[in-house]
Amino acid sequence: MASLIENLISTLEEESRLYEELTKESLNKTPVIVANDLQRLQEANTREQKVVDEITAVSHRRNQALEEIATVLGKDAKTITVSEVITMMEKQPEFQHPLIVLRDKMTRQVETLRQVSIHNQELLQESLEMTEYSINLIQSLNQAPETANYNKGSYSGITLGSTRPSFDTKQ
Repeated sequence: MASLIENLISTLEEESRLYEELTKESLNKTPVIVANDLQRLQEANTREQKVVDEITAVSHRRNQALEEIATVLGKDAKTITVSEVITMMEKQPEFQHPLIVLRDKMTRQVETLRQVSIHNQELLQESLEMTEYSINLIQSLNQAPETANYNKGSYSGITLGSTRPSFDTKQ
């Protein structure tokens, strides 16, 4: 049983390290979004995705470790949590304490990552709205108003500016 708990602790430590790395990548992405540098944003997204893939693999290993612990303890492998393991380890503080520290640390990391992600999402939304506004402004500048043409025909249909929109979504 001790080796199963040690395996869980080492897996959680690795997962925590990866969450730190993901938070760092997300924080580094914020100035790139502000600078509207699409090339660097693509690179940042690629680095972030690599870390997310690693977290997914480690998370799978964590779940396997929890299932093994549940099997040994006669618990339901699908519902066991780290908090339950912590409770079960109350007579073994050498295992309980590191699990508590890791659980609390990872809870803070996930909350920090969530806040950074929300902030980056808001910045991306503002950037998208600004781009849309710029496109609309450029299109409206290319379309001048009709001229006031007061003659017998009273309307000649002559307009100034481009008759073809400069941004064609079908292309």
